[in-house]
Amino acid sequence: MGGGAESDSDVTEGPRHALPRGRVDWALCFYVSSGAPASIRALFSEVVSPRVGCWSTPHFSCLILPSSWPDTMGVTCVSQMPVAEGKSVQQTVELLTRKLEMLGAEKQGTFCVDCETYHTAASTLGSQGQAGKLMYVMHNSEYPLSCFALFENGPCLVADTNFDVLMVKLKGFFQSAKASKIETRGTRYQYCDFLVKVGTVTMGPSARGISVEVEYGPCVVASDCWSLLLEFLQSFLGSHTPGAPAVFGNRHDAVYSPADTMVQYMELFNKIRKQQQVDSSPLSHQGSLAMKNDI
Repeated sequence: MGGGAESDSDVTEGPRHALPRGRVDWALCFYVSSGAPASIRALFSEVVSPRVGCWSTPHFSCLILPSSWPDTMGVTCVSQMPVAEGKSVQQTVELLTRKLEMLGAEKQGTFCVDCETYHTAASTLGSQGQAGKLMYVMHNSEYPLSCFALFENGPCLVADTNFDVLMVKLKGFFQSAKASKIETRGTRYQYCDFLVKVGTVTMGPSARGISVEVEYGPCVVASDCWSLLLEFLQSFLGSHTPGAPAVFGNRHDAVYSPADTMVQYMELFNKIRKQQQVDSSPLSHQGSLAMKNDI
């Protein structure tokens, strides 16, 4: 790649892949889900490379590989915890973490998951009125060397962190939606074989909700451990215990992967966004005024 032979010393070892240095300006490895359609592969092999300034000796290279990294993780459930009546988001988070500590869970650092939304540029739409597609670019502090790109009803691409640089180059195809950044931050807790993450979901400076992620480390097949995971969730979420995530049904007996967790976070973030749109709509305000007048 990038012209000329590369010696062993010109290879930078990374987690399960190596990125050559030398004359190549960027080298991004994309790990495409096994079910990725040909159109997605064509996007990177036929569209991306020419658009970022490739010629006979490419200054940009993109490797399409079967999805195999990051490695598998324990089966994980991501859900939203409603804010307790009469409490703020922060107060509800404190109540929840106190329950975990009473169970015997120990703090194990912090975590962050963020998501930025991109939409297809108007210039790429074939005809007027054609609906554009959304792509969600996400990061997870558990996988600091990775970036996840999720398409609406499509595959999940796993790339290295330089994917954000690529999105700048692709502004003619994908444009960042205004004020679309959403993230959750909080504390990690370890309780026996369970890893629990309770986070505050924010959009801009405002807290918008609470996320709860529970991972059962010893198992990698959802159908084999959902009953155990559910029992643990009930121990501290009570009546707010969620049902089985939709991604479990899609995976059947397949090995669980980090991409499955990111899909759940994408669904959670979209749910919270919609809740905010409803709460800020004129009809919602009119309903609140009517209730005040009735009182």
